[in-house]
Amino acid sequence: MPISNCRSSSHDLLDCRMAMLGLDLSAVESRDGTMFEAITRRCASCNFRESCELDLKRDPNDPVWETYCPNTATLMALPEACWVGPR
Repeated sequence: MPISNCRSSSHDLLDCRMAMLGLDLSAVESRDGTMFEAITRRCASCNFRESCELDLKRDPNDPVWETYCPNTATLMALPEACWVGPR
């Protein structure tokens, strides 16, 4: 999903964030459904959607998102099979 199309819905933001990180959301879902559910649940209940959307549009490579994203540790720790490109 192009960054310009990222909207404040949790699914769009998660899809955009993961794409920026080179992660394949469908690979996460097929590899570990429980982890996928946890990631999507945390994203859906996050209070920082507006910040996330702005950061993705302003400078998606700025690591500031790591300070507020409830999925930071999980996204960074995903197994190699879930990554589609270099980190």
